Amino acid sequence: MFTRKNISLVILFILIALAPALISMTSDVMGTDDKAELVIKDINSGYVRWAEPFWSPSKATETLLFVFQASIGAGFIFFYIMRKRRKR
Repeated sequence: MFTRKNISLVILFILIALAPALISMTSDVMGTDDKAELVIKDINSGYVRWAEPFWSPSKATETLLFVFQASIGAGFIFFYIMRKRRKR
């Protein structure tokens, strides 16, 4: 089950998943939430939030969580594709 090919594919998958996070840590990337907040403040400068988030992660943590979520989604998609392919 744990062949050299499988282990190398898992390592490659992890590297591909983490590469965008490591690259974006060095740059100032603005997400859609931040852009929306700027647009709202441009439209109505007196706007006050009516709810506050219960947890605000750092930018690095936020990026890593997003990459983790995307890699799980990609894993499910590839699992489904490979499963359908093996049934043929």
